[in-house]
Amino acid sequence: AILGGVDNIWIKPGSKVLYLGAAAGTSVSHVSDIVGPKGNVYAVEFSHRPGRDLLNVAKSRTNVIPIIEDARHPLKYRMLVGMVDCVFADIAQPDQARIVALNSHYFLKQGGHSVIAIKASCIDSTAAPEAVFRREVSKLQSENFKPLEQLTLEPYERDHCVLISQYRPSKKKKSSDE
Repeated sequence: AILGGVDNIWIKPGSKVLYLGAAAGTSVSHVSDIVGPKGNVYAVEFSHRPGRDLLNVAKSRTNVIPIIEDARHPLKYRMLVGMVDCVFADIAQPDQARIVALNSHYFLKQGGHSVIAIKASCIDSTAAPEAVFRREVSKLQSENFKPLEQLTLEPYERDHCVLISQYRPSKKKKSSDE
């Protein structure tokens, strides 16, 4: 996404990030490097085999909190995760937008951001990728997300895009001149 020209991924030193779909922790380690020692990466992975690798990554990275749990059930890990600045989601699930919204309702601060990798074929392999992306954006908008940027990941990944949104953006105050 960064190579493709995304303006801002909203992950910076000191950030608290909820990473859904952590897998073996390779990308989590990059986020860990960015947030640094004052930040945290709450890394959620459902599959046990990559979860073991994630646990090993976390042994050498004190800012990574590995959570081997299903992101569809955020109440199961609510005692481990505080409010976060950003939700990063790399989950190949048909109900991805719902999973992101559910976790955001519990953990993402108002005005926080989401970075979501949308894999069209994992959501609907019969529809055109652009149509899938539009539907996912619409689902997120109905859950109080304001899309800021969308970028396809061609030529690196086929039928994938990254969507960057703001969650519950602050209402603009009207000036007294109006």
